[in-house]
Amino acid sequence: MVADKPVPDFTVENDIYKGQKRPYSDTCKSIGELIWKRIDSFSDKDAQIDARTEELVTYKELQRKITKCAIWLQEQEIKPDDIISVCTHNQINAFVPCLAASYINAIFNPWDENMNLQTALRVMQMTMPKVIFCNEKSVSVVLQAVREKNYKPKVVVFGNHPDAVSFARILSSYSDAQAARFRYVENDNIRKTSCILHSSGTTGIPKAIELSNYSMLSLNEESKINMNETVPLWFSSIYWVSGILLNLKAISQGAKVIVYPKFDEEMTCILIEKYKVTWLFTGTSMTNRFLKAGYVKNYSLSTLKIIFCSGAILKPESQKELKRLLPHVDILQAYGMTELGGMATCQMPHHKLGSCGSVVPNMQIKIVDPESGKTLGSNEMGELWAKSENIMTGYYRNPEATKSTIDKEGWLHSGDLCYIDENGEVFVVDRLKELIKYRGYQISPAEIEDLLLTHPAVLEIAVVAVPHSTDDEHPIAYVTKKHGATVTEQELIDYVANNMMDHFKLRAGVVFLDSFPYTGSGKIAKKELRALAKKLAIE
Repeated sequence: MVADKPVPDFTVENDIYKGQKRPYSDTCKSIGELIWKRIDSFSDKDAQIDARTEELVTYKELQRKITKCAIWLQEQEIKPDDIISVCTHNQINAFVPCLAASYINAIFNPWDENMNLQTALRVMQMTMPKVIFCNEKSVSVVLQAVREKNYKPKVVVFGNHPDAVSFARILSSYSDAQAARFRYVENDNIRKTSCILHSSGTTGIPKAIELSNYSMLSLNEESKINMNETVPLWFSSIYWVSGILLNLKAISQGAKVIVYPKFDEEMTCILIEKYKVTWLFTGTSMTNRFLKAGYVKNYSLSTLKIIFCSGAILKPESQKELKRLLPHVDILQAYGMTELGGMATCQMPHHKLGSCGSVVPNMQIKIVDPESGKTLGSNEMGELWAKSENIMTGYYRNPEATKSTIDKEGWLHSGDLCYIDENGEVFVVDRLKELIKYRGYQISPAEIEDLLLTHPAVLEIAVVAVPHSTDDEHPIAYVTKKHGATVTEQELIDYVANNMMDHFKLRAGVVFLDSFPYTGSGKIAKKELRALAKKLAIE
């Protein structure tokens, strides 16, 4: 559970906010070693329940699955530092190959199950995995990419496919006695790469991000998220750093995880009520949809204690309304990045609505003028920079991209427009790359989105730029309407014009959508919307 600590646990020196130093304290030198030892200590305790089928997996059974998969990987001559990719949705076996790879000091590399052929070819070329585990949705794309590249990794499927190895067959190929004789491979260097994740790609082409065993182990000790004596639920797949860290945290603390493949507003309420969920993690878009759908009023959610949110900006109005509907629940948000390995700041119950809280232990942050590079003071807006021993080793096989993100002094440039108030609380305003330029003005899409979300007919909103030959860019709003609501394009254009300054006007108009495209973590896929908007360019 997230503890309420009203006394600041950070210091400020020269406008640099420094979280408390809490060195990694465990003796384990790899994720594999940690999980091996923790799982064995939980034995017959329940580890997972598949909410679709009611299949229950104990920690003893989970250990057997991981060790059998690890034995198979060794028989495929997978060596330490070889890469194993996993391309699947949330399901009870999704994390098994990742941990099996960790048991033999291989590197696990989750992929997006929704990727197209072009992306599959790119990520395969980037990491060159020796084995690729797929679900039935992604296996055809992966096999097509393998054929086009004339590359020959082993392809394993969760389910069935004639041209792939069955994961179920792998598990059935080894006896429990064989699994009991297996032992994890010791790691001699805690700084070795543990996993390679991919950036979300919401502002460009995804990059491969290396995180070391030290980074993952240190982040797993983060006290702001504690799953002891909780019943957790989340929808982040293992493609996202949140999915990886939440799985690690749950297993290392012996939690019983409710597994469900996809976020749905009403189903979330059903799952909370049925399984007496106490701790819920959602992306920001999920949180807003959960709030606006209105199902919260129809279910008993009395067991829920915390909704933990991350991914984008959760506005104070949304936090306030959720708190009104669920007065017994702490609605908290954090700020983080895959490149940071997780959180940089975390909100506590005493923090202001809309803030992302203050800097977490072992992290340093500051606000910098993106033009001059000058460190700014409190309540001055600029780019957030962060520094920690836990941040990524770098972008895999991409030193130039690494240099452009992490400077010589070790500061990671987030690309996020933020400010830190007089109490050390971080407020995220927008992505620097998403700022719309109009005749010299810089327009924050989030400001227009915030206004439009107050319109009674608007369910979700995303504002992006349409290129313009003389004005640089014009804002366009993509909108989904609430069920049964009616509103015209002109009404929303006028709503912005009557409530905001001239340069914020929706000069490129409004487009109504039946539904938004989403990334795997539940964010609105603005990259896809920008591609649509680019086709509307005014020459």
